[in-house]
Amino acid sequence: MAQTGDVVDYPDGNQAKIITGAGQEGRSGESSVALVGSRLSNGDEIIDTLQGCALIAQRDGVPMADDFLADMESA
Repeated sequence: MAQTGDVVDYPDGNQAKIITGAGQEGRSGESSVALVGSRLSNGDEIIDTLQGCALIAQRDGVPMADDFLADMESA
């Protein structure tokens, strides 16, 4: 499972860090799980995953955590 702060290695040798994730919700200092939609430090976005058995649902009228997919610097 990838998390915020993990380094992504590209085939050309470049690297970027995962900077957004599922949110920490009060767990100060811990990394959060990277998701489809998470952003990387180079501006790229995770658009696909091999994982096929997890789901995060957003319910009508129930807001997501303030730091859900927020930049690490602003979380």
